[in-house]
Amino acid sequence: MSEKNDALSRAKGAAMRLIACEPKDALRRWLFGGALAVLLCGLVGLLNLSAGALGNLNDIGGWQNRLIFLVMAAGVQGLLLLLVTALHRGSYARLALRELIMTAGFYIQLLAINQKTYAFVEVMLPMIRAMDAGGLAAIGDLSTNLSSPALTLLYAVTRGPVYDMYMVKLLCILALCALAVLAMVWADRQHTGIRAEVLLSLCLNLPQGFMSASCAAQLDVVCVALLAASLTCATAKRPRAVAAAVLYGLACAMSGFALYALPAWVLLIRKKTLRPAHLALAALVAVACCLPAALCGQGMGGALASLLRANLGLPEYASGSPNLVSMFPRYAMEEMPEAFILGRLPNIDAETNFSPYYTQEGFEAIMRGMALACLALYGMAAAFLSGRKGMSGTARALALSLAACLLCPGATAGAWLLPCAIGLLAIVTEPQLRLASCAVLFATAGAAAYPVTGEILLPMVAALALCLLALFDLLGMFDGLREGGLRRE
Repeated sequence: MSEKNDALSRAKGAAMRLIACEPKDALRRWLFGGALAVLLCGLVGLLNLSAGALGNLNDIGGWQNRLIFLVMAAGVQGLLLLLVTALHRGSYARLALRELIMTAGFYIQLLAINQKTYAFVEVMLPMIRAMDAGGLAAIGDLSTNLSSPALTLLYAVTRGPVYDMYMVKLLCILALCALAVLAMVWADRQHTGIRAEVLLSLCLNLPQGFMSASCAAQLDVVCVALLAASLTCATAKRPRAVAAAVLYGLACAMSGFALYALPAWVLLIRKKTLRPAHLALAALVAVACCLPAALCGQGMGGALASLLRANLGLPEYASGSPNLVSMFPRYAMEEMPEAFILGRLPNIDAETNFSPYYTQEGFEAIMRGMALACLALYGMAAAFLSGRKGMSGTARALALSLAACLLCPGATAGAWLLPCAIGLLAIVTEPQLRLASCAVLFATAGAAAYPVTGEILLPMVAALALCLLALFDLLGMFDGLREGGLRRE
C-alpha cells in the first residue's frame, strides 16, 4: 500500500512540475497553446450548436447561415486564444488559465448576441439599411458622427448572408477581448504575477464593455482596441515603432477620439522612443483609409473632414457617456438624458421641447462653442500633465484618457472602455490610484444604460461629478488636503 502511495506521489509531483515548468522555446508554447485552443473552441462550438449562447439565433436566416456564423465565432475565439498564446511568457499552467479565462469571457459576451438596444436599432441599423440600398456611395448622405473609414468598415462587415447585427457585434466583441488581452500585457510588464489573470477576468466582465460591445455594437470599441495596441507597441522594451504608427493611423481613421492621444505621442517623440516620421506615417495611414469613401463619390475633402466629427460634431445620442455634453438636454425627447438643466429652463413643452429661449438652433450654437472650449480645456490639461513631475506612466495615461472622454463631444460609452481598462490596471498595480479608478469604474458602470428608459443605476450628473473628482485627484488638486490631514494626524 505504501509503495502504491509513493508511486502516486511521484506521479503527482512529476505532473505538477510539468505543468509549472515554462516552455523551453516558442515552438513548444505554440504547440501547447494551439492544442488547447482547438480543444476549447471545439467544446464551445458544440455547446453553441445545441443550447449555448448561439443556440437560438432569431434572425440568422436558416441552418446554413447559422452554421456559417458558428464557424466564424469559433474562428474569432481561436484567434483570441492564439493572441493570448503569442503574448504569454510564463508557465504552461498560467497559459492554460489565461485561455480558460478568455474562453469564459468570450462566451459571456456572446450571451447578448440577440439583444437589440436603442443605440443599435435607432443609430446603427438605419445606416446599414441605407448602405444596403445605395452601397458605399450612400455614406456621403448619412448624418452621423462616424467617420468615413468607420462606415467603410461597417459596410464591409455587414455584407454577406449572415444578419448584419450578429456580424457587427462579433467584431466589437473581438475588439473588447483584444483590449482585455492588452491590459494583461500591461500588467505583465510590471511583473504583477497572478494579478495579470485577475485583470484579464475583470476587463472581460466589465458592464460597460458588455453594454457597448455585446449589446449596442459601438464601433468606438474597435477604435479603443487599435489605440491600446498602438500604445502597447510604442511602449514595449523594444518599441515596434512602425506597427505603432500603423495602428495609431487606423485608430484615428476609425474615430477622431484617437486624436486625443497626440500628447502621448508627443511625449514618446520627446523621449526619442518614436520619431516625427512615425507620426507622419500614422497620418498617411489615416488618409489612405479615406480613399474607398472618396473613390465612391464622397470626395476626399468630405472623407477627411469626417475624421473630426467626433471632436467637433454634435453627438447623436447620450448613452452611458458621463461627459459634459450629456448634461445638455437634446432636441428629441427620446434622446434626452436626465439633466439638471431641464429644471432651470422655463416654459419647455414636455412633448416638443420647444421654448422661445431654448431651440434646436440655440442648442447647436451652444454645442459648437462648447466643443471648441472642450478642445482648449483638454490642451490645458495635457500641458499641465506634461509639466507635472513624479507621475507614473499609468497615472498619466489614466488622467489623459479620462480627460479625453470627459471633453470629447462624440465620445460614446465604447470610448470610455480605455480609461476603464487603465483604471483596472491601476487598481492592481498602484494602490494610490485606486480611489480615482474606482470612482471612474463605478460612474461608467452605473451610467451604462440608456438614461431615458429609466434603467440606470446612477444619474448622469452624479456620474459626471464622480469622474471630474477623479480627474482632479489625478491632477494633484487634492494633494494639499491630504498633506494637511497627515500633518494634523
